[in-house]
Amino acid sequence: MGVNEFPTGICSGSGFPTAPGRDTVDRVVSVVIGTIVPVFAVVGVGYLLASRRGMDRSTIADLSLLVTSPCLMFTVLSESPVSGTRALTLVTATLATMAGTALLVWLATARNPARRRGMMLPAVFWNSGNMGLACARLAFGPEGLDYAAVVFVTVAIVNSSAGIWIAKGHGGLAEVARMPLVYASAGGALMAFFGLELPVLVAEPIEMLAAMAIPLMLLNLGAQLRTLVVTEVIPAVIVTTIRMGGGLACMWGFTVAFDVTGVARQVLLLQAVMPAAVINVVMAQRYGTEPSLVASAIVSSTLASLVAIPAVLLWVG
Repeated sequence: MGVNEFPTGICSGSGFPTAPGRDTVDRVVSVVIGTIVPVFAVVGVGYLLASRRGMDRSTIADLSLLVTSPCLMFTVLSESPVSGTRALTLVTATLATMAGTALLVWLATARNPARRRGMMLPAVFWNSGNMGLACARLAFGPEGLDYAAVVFVTVAIVNSSAGIWIAKGHGGLAEVARMPLVYASAGGALMAFFGLELPVLVAEPIEMLAAMAIPLMLLNLGAQLRTLVVTEVIPAVIVTTIRMGGGLACMWGFTVAFDVTGVARQVLLLQAVMPAAVINVVMAQRYGTEPSLVASAIVSSTLASLVAIPAVLLWVG
């Protein structure tokens, strides 16, 4: 399916579902099962591994954040066929959705601004890596992964700058300067722009590490979820509603307003219902920004994604 082609069967040109045929339903259900089951199976392995004595979760997290994810971003972006115009659309849609959910949190906490920072982190910054990349690749193939990578880089950079500012109240630029993901993404984009290629001896190990990235992200997600506990149910439900419901409304509005179609539209709408990113609780713990609320929202939204992700896949299928 081309970038500018509109998916047939379940979605009409208006973005609302139409009556699908039996073949379409069977195909989409197959895609949903083929996407959700592998993702949560690997997450489950990570969850079980975390129970083993001596299991070092911080090492898995560091490998994912500092080694394999940058290699994945460099590889995907350096070989990406995504045009500059399409990439700009994806980046703008991502930023607009983050801004929209941030506004919803601001309004929801108008009477209790003390809780604003703790609710802002999990509502605004979603799991575009662990879950977003894996689901996009399984559901929409290499083209979906290319588009999801652009979203991931956008979320990661904003999360590493504005996210840190939200968590601790100021700063963040120094942290961004230390993130390998930023340099790998910039390097990959420049390679693609100038049509350059690395020597095989250099490119091969980078691609090998990149192939580890998504499975390692999912293992890390499962391991981290084992330590998180829901202690603040009502705030977690509010955050989950804003993260998924508000995020989907913002992203859908953007795709309609700017006539985004095809796989790009499918990926954006799928990204909009991803759960809150686990890294948010790390930031909350480090800077004392209501870690129990953030952890509760991550668990709540991850559980909700078991319903939200299949629903969106059926919708955009």
